Amino acid sequence: MDIREERKSLVKSAETYLEAGRKGDIELMKSVFHDDATIFGYFEGEFLGGPIQLLYDWMKNFGAATDIDGQVVSADFEGTVGNVKVQAKNWCGYNFTDYLNYLKVDGEWVIINKMFFHN
Repeated sequence: MDIREERKSLVKSAETYLEAGRKGDIELMKSVFHDDATIFGYFEGEFLGGPIQLLYDWMKNFGAATDIDGQVVSADFEGTVGNVKVQAKNWCGYNFTDYLNYLKVDGEWVIINKMFFHN
């Protein structure tokens, strides 16, 4: 794959992440994360960190973010590692800046870590 195609694959994954949030589709969300992925950040001033299951539990509690206004701000990669910055406004009433850290596993980009800023 060339550079444009690799970047396009990263962006597509991040867009799937946003779509999963919009639909409240936990299985779709799981499709873009590695099984051992982690999540870290501060939510309403409290530290949140651990396995990605925390995100799935949050989605189960809050449901679909039908009014989310999300966009990919940037995407970059080197070899088998990548990063996508996402702005998500009105995710169930909250605004986030997410840094999705990727690893290419078996030819596919998967998110291994989500770091977020609740703005």
